[in-house]
Amino acid sequence: MIPILSFLIIFSIGGMRTSQSCNPAVVDYLVRDEKGKPLSEAELKLVAEQLPKTVNDATVSVDQVSFANDMKTFYWPESTDWKNGKKQSAIEFANAGTCTLHLTEVTLAYHGMKMHLIFNLDISRAQRDRRPVLDSLPFQEGTFSLDLSGWSHEPEEMIPANKWKKVSGGRS
Repeated sequence: MIPILSFLIIFSIGGMRTSQSCNPAVVDYLVRDEKGKPLSEAELKLVAEQLPKTVNDATVSVDQVSFANDMKTFYWPESTDWKNGKKQSAIEFANAGTCTLHLTEVTLAYHGMKMHLIFNLDISRAQRDRRPVLDSLPFQEGTFSLDLSGWSHEPEEMIPANKWKKVSGGRS
């Protein structure tokens, strides 16, 4: 009886599974109108509704980014400072399933214009800047590619709009 009991105890301990958790990989993209003013949450939802529910391995939604007073530094949602920051709505591309993200490109439509954005971003489970926030150029027709050369990859610093480069001959 004791050998069977020992076997059952060892088997049940060995069979226990621990759940794995990680911070999701997230890209938040601020969208600006033609004059450079950030879109309201309602306007942003209209833009996001035109997108597929998933882009590459990311789900698409509208969420908020919480900024410090400088409007360049942002707080992660887990931060105790998140609630005190100035909120700005953004299109969010997130993967909480694998906690990695591969975001190639997306086309946004607003006021009859199409802005094709080439992100070419990969977020691994081990990197520090797992939740980049990207500022946008004023909304305009054309194709733009994100150029992160020279970027510091500071985890809580927004990637500025000047990192978007117009692609000549790109699709619209």
